[in-house]
Amino acid sequence: MKNKRFKKVLRVAALVLTALVLVSLVIAIVLKISDKNGDRPYAQLHNGDFGIYAMNYSEQLIDISISSPQGFLYDVSNDTIIYSKGHEHVVYPGSTTKLLTALFALEILPPYATVVPGDELELVKDGSSIAYIKSHHVLTVETLVQGMLIPSGNDAAYVLAAAAGKQISSDESISGKEAVDLFMTELREYASEIGLCGTSFTVPDGFDGAEHYTTTEDMIIISYLAYQNETIRKYAAMPKASVTYESGHTNEWINTNKLIDEESKFYSRYVTGLKTGTVDGECSLVFAFKFDDGREYIAGVFGSSDKNARFRDALNIIEKLK
Repeated sequence: MKNKRFKKVLRVAALVLTALVLVSLVIAIVLKISDKNGDRPYAQLHNGDFGIYAMNYSEQLIDISISSPQGFLYDVSNDTIIYSKGHEHVVYPGSTTKLLTALFALEILPPYATVVPGDELELVKDGSSIAYIKSHHVLTVETLVQGMLIPSGNDAAYVLAAAAGKQISSDESISGKEAVDLFMTELREYASEIGLCGTSFTVPDGFDGAEHYTTTEDMIIISYLAYQNETIRKYAAMPKASVTYESGHTNEWINTNKLIDEESKFYSRYVTGLKTGTVDGECSLVFAFKFDDGREYIAGVFGSSDKNARFRDALNIIEKLK
């Protein structure tokens, strides 16, 4: 009789223990979903001082519902940040990195300069988005920028970074890796010069781990400066392109930004371009848009759960301001 009671007690205890374990797992999953930023480092913020930039936070930020754990909305017309989410933590930008890569490369190389790809193509990681650039191609700097912005070519980013790195070193004989490393070293100095305080970029394409990061505040500056650059602005607004290289080779590129694709359900006639990004399963997007009355904005969402969630967030932001 005592043995039966003891066995019954053990069964009840086992059930209670199992239930507690299941509850703990559910709580852990919920917390992880609700606080996606909790396990990433805190951001180095501007603390209200954007240096040469007059931008500041609005005294009363507007309320917008987005699923992405991080985001911003910058009112270009009034030079004011009017929405911010998750800015306390660093951002993993993915291919939105290419905006800064293009900006810095265009400071070093003229758009018409010709480039022959080299062994830097070997640095492009498996799983990268590519523009299908090969070592026997000859392209201009402008075409490489186009290849970075439309199909989000990581190969274009490495070829452009290597070309700029060799120009910096004044030595065409250095390897692609040496050239890219030099470019990235100088890019980090350039980032400081243009007012970034919480950005540490390690690769030109953004396809890297936790050591490659920025902040929502710094992304506002990067996006704004990129939007002011004529070459970047031109190609960031193109839904697709048929290109012919200097070597005579041709290619067809389709933009990864569905907001500017008239055939996409996410199309918005107000959006004027900029850049998508994806890294480690997190999707990001920075986009510029302008209403018919002249109001102009730049916005960004980061850490979206899937590629389409970022576009839904973008449309929510646009709709809120219409």
